[in-house]
Amino acid sequence: MMRFAGRLFGLVLLAGAPVVALTGGRQDGGGRDLSVALLSARSLHAVTLAPAGPDAWIATCARCARSPLTQPIHFTAPAELFAGGMLRVTDDTSGEQRTAAGLWHLRAMHQRGEVDVLLTLPSERYVAFVLNAEAAPDEPAESLRALAIVARTYALNGQHYTAQPGHLPASLCDSTQCQAMRFGAISQAVAEAVRDTAGETLWFGPRRAEAFFSQSCGGITEDAGAVWPALRDIPYLQSHADPYCVRRDTAAWHTEVPLADLAAIARAEGWHLPDRIVAARVAARSTSHRALEVAFRDANGREFRVAASSLRFGIGRALGWNRPRSDAYQVAVRNAVLVFDGRGHGHGVGLCQAGATEMAAEGKDSRAILAFYFPKPAVRITPHDTGWSETRLGTIRVRAAVGLSAMRLAAIRDAWDDARQRFPPRSDAPPEITLAPTTEVFRQLTGQPGWALASTRGTRTVLQPESVLRAHAVPMATILRHEMLHVLVEAEATDRAPLWLREGLVEVLTGGQSPPAAMPATDLDRALTHADSRSEGNRAHRAAAARVRAAIARYGASAVRGWLSSGPPPEVAASGAG
Repeated sequence: MMRFAGRLFGLVLLAGAPVVALTGGRQDGGGRDLSVALLSARSLHAVTLAPAGPDAWIATCARCARSPLTQPIHFTAPAELFAGGMLRVTDDTSGEQRTAAGLWHLRAMHQRGEVDVLLTLPSERYVAFVLNAEAAPDEPAESLRALAIVARTYALNGQHYTAQPGHLPASLCDSTQCQAMRFGAISQAVAEAVRDTAGETLWFGPRRAEAFFSQSCGGITEDAGAVWPALRDIPYLQSHADPYCVRRDTAAWHTEVPLADLAAIARAEGWHLPDRIVAARVAARSTSHRALEVAFRDANGREFRVAASSLRFGIGRALGWNRPRSDAYQVAVRNAVLVFDGRGHGHGVGLCQAGATEMAAEGKDSRAILAFYFPKPAVRITPHDTGWSETRLGTIRVRAAVGLSAMRLAAIRDAWDDARQRFPPRSDAPPEITLAPTTEVFRQLTGQPGWALASTRGTRTVLQPESVLRAHAVPMATILRHEMLHVLVEAEATDRAPLWLREGLVEVLTGGQSPPAAMPATDLDRALTHADSRSEGNRAHRAAAARVRAAIARYGASAVRGWLSSGPPPEVAASGAG
């Protein structure tokens, strides 16, 4: 599960009308939840589902009552199950596992008893798992950002996985048929690259661009139409030389396939090849000099042709994917062995990871990298912006996808000054303010529901779009002050400070009078973190404020502030009252 720096806190809730998201393109507002077919490269017949966190649950239908999942369960046909939280799914035959958080759907109702495993998760978390699998451990920041934008564009640009009839439909899969994924811990570099580009994709006119990447183009990228004929006329995916790739690595390779193995592969794939192959050659090439067809000749001089892409995938499935690494090769038969000598790794269409890494090492930023590999599309979040831009207000960093007026910038600076007067800081913790262009981007960045108005983690604050803020009665100055007070309070808070203390202290410092509320201590932190509704969240914040006001009245403001580092005294923590 991807985590950003800092603990969750600083949630401002909407008390008025429902939020209306500003969306663009394919009506996803820069992101959406994605359904991914897991363990998609193999046929599953029985799996084991096990909890991997305390919040795991299962249900027999999408809207049925949920039951906690506390023990592993065996899943085979006929059955259907819905689940959520952090779970681990294991293929009982191979032992291969997937562990992730999200919404799960398992079904085994096919005639052959095959099991489908679908995971639905936010698109930004999906992009992080793709980078986890595809990026090098020492990938430069700028090429990592470029790869995040390409991976996100691919994911949000339609359906990429075709399920067989009778199987559960999904938009993506976790293998190289779509984009490879690796679940588990996300590095700080990947988390930053995903966050810094949140919602950004490539656009060509009013539509998202077609976007692909491969590990190494070997010095020349490929026409999209040579790999996928339906994409033949796309002007920005044409073959061109890539000097950066060859400066990084020539990516030369050599592999050999015994003709006996090739005969077995041909039978499995349904190719018509001669019983005795005496020669092989590349019979047709693309404009980038990659093989399109390979001809095999028998002793009588007859030739039998196989599509180069089919040959590569057939050999890869049978013998491993590091055999023919691309379709850029020469091929011959020597001593009953099919011999390949080639360059590059992958299909070569779009972004070349080796070239992008070299461009970043030479000082090019992500926009320059993308402009080289996709010369006509532009980076945007919706059709109407130009992606993220940054403004500095002294030590304050402000990120937005639209230009900010001098009045808005002044309001941000004034709110920071006001917060510092109300809670004089003991250390320097300047904030980063992100104005989300859509409610969906807000959701993706914060993990909060659309009825939340703002959220802060550590020094980072994310606000709903300005059009959404204007639709509610809470003034912008109040929202900014509240979130910046969270930045200051969190800078002093340790793990000993309960969430009710941090939230309640900010509510009190923000000022204003709200109706008092009471809530059992056992429910308070849960409601502050995972409120089931807007009203429950508002009640929890009022209850936290009431506890802090009572504590200040009894112990004094200085003592309560000290609890941020030391934690409240035992009698306060035990009593659940101030």
